[in-house]
Amino acid sequence: MKLLTVVALAGVIGGHAAPSSAATPAQDLVRRLEQRQRSVGDLTARFVQTYRSGLIGREIVERGVVSIKQPGRMRWEYREPEKKTFVSDGRTFYFYVPADRQVIVRDQAGDRSVPALLLSGQGHLLEQFEAGMEIGPPGLTRLRLVPRKPDPEIQKVFVDVDDETRIRAIHVFDAQGNLSRFDFADMRENVGLKDRLFRFEIPRGVEVVTG
Repeated sequence: MKLLTVVALAGVIGGHAAPSSAATPAQDLVRRLEQRQRSVGDLTARFVQTYRSGLIGREIVERGVVSIKQPGRMRWEYREPEKKTFVSDGRTFYFYVPADRQVIVRDQAGDRSVPALLLSGQGHLLEQFEAGMEIGPPGLTRLRLVPRKPDPEIQKVFVDVDDETRIRAIHVFDAQGNLSRFDFADMRENVGLKDRLFRFEIPRGVEVVTG
């Protein structure tokens, strides 16, 4: 999986737009989703991440556990097929692949990518995206988000939510026809995750790459 996709997972969802009497069903759903995300102090879930190349049709599937805690903290522990860790402490991103003996470190400031925005509750989606509805899987409602301004990394986003307005899947399509999909299961909210879970200590003897 590309580092860009991983970093995209560290900047996360949220914000709140003022109510409007002329709001569409999709806009109402965005606002309810944002309100709910702001009410969740932390969460943990199992995830399956699928990346499909639009050019060659190759598909990569990865699995692990994600933990999120406000404000802006995340930990993605990839367990299959390769172990790797992505940690965001609210200020800095760390991406560590033990097999590579390398840690990539980046400043978190200014990162506002969509999967991150959809999980952290710190964005203003209706300012950045046109919202619409799609036919979703049984038991889920599918929200469509299209950037208001052209974006080479994002052509459109589908967000599948359940009856409790919990995010069950995020599909990110880019202009090259690639798809990054995240499916979530066994989601638990407000479980009291410890702050130390989101601290990353760089292992001895590994290469550190910044920027």
